[in-house]
Parts: sequence; structure tokens; C-alpha cells
Amino acid sequence: MKLWVTYLRAIGAMFCWSITFVWYKIAYETYLPYEVVLMRLVLATLILFTIMTFSRHWQKLEKKDLWRMMIVAFFEPFLYFNGEANGMQYVSSSMGSIVIATIPIFAAIGAWLLLKERISIYVILGVIVSCVGVVIMSFGGGELRATLTGIMFLALAIFGAVGYGLTVRPLTLKYSTLTIVAYQSLFGAIYFLPMFIFFEGNHFLNVTHSARGLSTIVAMSLFATIGAFVLFTDVIRSLGVAKSNIFTNLIPVFTIVLAFLILGDPIGLRTILGLSLTLMGLALSQYADLKKLKQRYLLGESTRAR
Repeated sequence: MKLWVTYLRAIGAMFCWSITFVWYKIAYETYLPYEVVLMRLVLATLILFTIMTFSRHWQKLEKKDLWRMMIVAFFEPFLYFNGEANGMQYVSSSMGSIVIATIPIFAAIGAWLLLKERISIYVILGVIVSCVGVVIMSFGGGELRATLTGIMFLALAIFGAVGYGLTVRPLTLKYSTLTIVAYQSLFGAIYFLPMFIFFEGNHFLNVTHSARGLSTIVAMSLFATIGAFVLFTDVIRSLGVAKSNIFTNLIPVFTIVLAFLILGDPIGLRTILGLSLTLMGLALSQYADLKKLKQRYLLGESTRAR
């Protein structure tokens, strides 16, 4: 895959996840968290397995990889969603953003220790600068408030996100993105089903269902559950775990810009500084690849000039 295509996929995945935060507010007007996530996963499973059936794009999983796929889904969406959704009830939005922004740091450490990925100085500096940018943006969003319970839940979310990257990476080298996301959605739905029945089953049976809420969940399933994961899995395959996860810091960037364009939320100097550092860190982490991309472009221009 061409490098610039990989970058476009990464940016597209982050945009899909960013706009989901807006849709959550609409979906939560009618439905509870486990209802939303289960419906998203069930719909994604049906769509993906239908596509694989009719396109004959069906890959048989080896028995050992079936267990690995179950582990992938356990990390994300199961652990990540439970950690983030519960943790954000006990911490301020600013503190939550700061904690979640550490995912690229732990992902880089995990990729270096477990997958033996080579981490250049540019990647290390890029991760640090980008995370500082997210922290600065978070300071502009209000007070820093947290409880031990909230931090522990968010730590669970970080563990889920890092674990997902580390466990899905080997599978990306054997199976198609469609196959991985399909089984990830299937097992994710199975994991969430008992929690949905126990905590929110009665609510789902008695709630007045709305077309607005259901259509929003359909959009979330198509763009976030399917689209974002399909795109990001390809990015992990091409760039590795460390360099892929730093793109997650684009999520607050897109969220702030969307809030400005759609909701009219103001953007101050502190936010602009944070945005700039986040983008600078991202570019720095990809410096070596961007340099190669520039050299290929110049070489192509030189060849055409002849």
C-alpha cells in the first residue's frame, strides 16, 4: 500500500471516531450505553458477514487464530469501552482526555518490548510532543478532577487499546481487514450481550424506540464500528503499532474543529497551541517515512522531466 494512502486511511479512521462523539449525544437521548454498543456490533456483524458471503471473500480461521481473534475483541471493544464509558463518569473531561492521550506512549513501549518494533528517536519525540499538545488542549476544557475509581477505569481503557494493537498486529499479516473486523464485531457482541441483558434489558424492552436514535446508531455502526476499524487495521498492518497509535491524538483535534463548525464552540489561543503541537508531534513521528515519500516524489518528478 502506498504510504500516502496509509496516512489518508489513518486520518479517515480518526475522523470517523471523532464524529461518533457527536452521535453519542443523540443516541443517548433514547438508549443506554450497552444498548448502543450492542446494536452497533450486531449490525456490523450482520453487514460484514453478509458482504463476505456474497463476495466470496471468506477466509477460514486457523483454530489457534480463532482464540487470538477472541482475545483481540476482548481488548477492544470490550475492555476499552467498559473502561472509558465507566471512567468518564468519575473524572472531568479534561482529565479523561489527558489520561487517554497516554495510549500512544504505552503502545510504543508495548510494541518495542513485545513485538520488537524499532522505535526511532523521531517516533519517541513525536509521541511526547503530540501528547503535550493534547494536555494543553485539555487544560482549556475545564477543571482537572478525578477519583481513584475513575483513573482505574481509564487505565483499563488504556490497557484495552494497547492490548488490541499488540494482539491484532500479527493477525493483520495473515488475514484480510474485512475478516478481522467481522470476527472482532461478532465476539465483541457476544461479550457485551450478558451485560446488556443484566443491566439494560428491561429498559430496552420498555423504551419508546425512536427513528432518530436508531438511525444514529446505524451511522455509528457504519462509520465507527466498521469504517474506522477497517481503515485503522490496515494502518496497523502498514505502519506497526507504535506509529499507528499516535494518530489517535487526532481525535480531540477533529472533535474540537467539528464542535467549532457545527456547534459554534469557541477556539482560544491555548487550544490553537495544543492543536499545533499535536499536529507537529504527529508529523515528527512520521518524519522518516515522510522523508522517503518526498524523495520518491522528487525522483518521479526528475524522471518525468527527462
